[in-house]
Amino acid sequence: MIRSLSRKKPTGRRRFRDYYAIWIDTLKTIHLPILRHHMSCATSTSSPNLLSAHVEILHHHFKSYYHNLDLAASTDVSQILIPVDHRNAMELPFLWLGDLHPYLFTNLLRSYLLQHDDSFSLQEPENEDEEYDYQEQQEQEIEEEDEDEIEVGESCEFLKKQWPLMNAWKIQSRKLTTRIDQIERGLRLMVPALMNRARRAQAGFVQKVGSGEVSPAAAAAEMEEEMVGIVMDANRLRKDVISEIVSVTTVYQAALFLEGLAQFLVGIRDGKLLQEFKSCKSTLN
Repeated sequence: MIRSLSRKKPTGRRRFRDYYAIWIDTLKTIHLPILRHHMSCATSTSSPNLLSAHVEILHHHFKSYYHNLDLAASTDVSQILIPVDHRNAMELPFLWLGDLHPYLFTNLLRSYLLQHDDSFSLQEPENEDEEYDYQEQQEQEIEEEDEDEIEVGESCEFLKKQWPLMNAWKIQSRKLTTRIDQIERGLRLMVPALMNRARRAQAGFVQKVGSGEVSPAAAAAEMEEEMVGIVMDANRLRKDVISEIVSVTTVYQAALFLEGLAQFLVGIRDGKLLQEFKSCKSTLN
């Protein structure tokens, strides 16, 4: 409906599908490999700083994506709400108001924590006003492991390098779990509110056209303007959730979270996997 009644014709501008193709290719061929490279040598003298820098670079890559998604929505919101040009059949179930549902971000983070649920217990400071320096604690564990080493070979060196990542989720910060709970409580309020706004905008369009209160073109323009605002608010919500997760996690946790998110986006666009999905004859419930 929005597509057919939209009066905007952004033919002179690059369609969002073209931007998205470049963005996802940059994610796949540049940012993800570099992040993994720094993750693989995270305990060398300079690598933690380099890892932190690239975590921020990858985070900025996601923020720039939502900035351009806002621009595309303001130009022609139909290409975002009806993303047939730049989304495949595997991506569509994960979309909400034109892009990934924000619950996907918190669920991804929860999945990391649950993987280590049996290997640690929630640790709290003896003094409630005191917070642990979890990165320092991880480095201390590395030193303790070094003292127990009998011989140093290639495998031991590899384990030393991977230790911070292998144990990134073993200690569950109270600050992290509390913030996740707060984010999810906020989503339970904001997600339905945005959906209600979208339903009211569509119902208002039908009512105005049906009653003859305004012309169909005027009603469509009004609805489209409201939908642009809704999409932008949804993008702000998505962007804020990612930023909150990155800010409340350690550099190793943030690196693993962004790697997982990037791999998810790259993976569901894999041609071989998509072909298998299309040839699947089983009924999906």
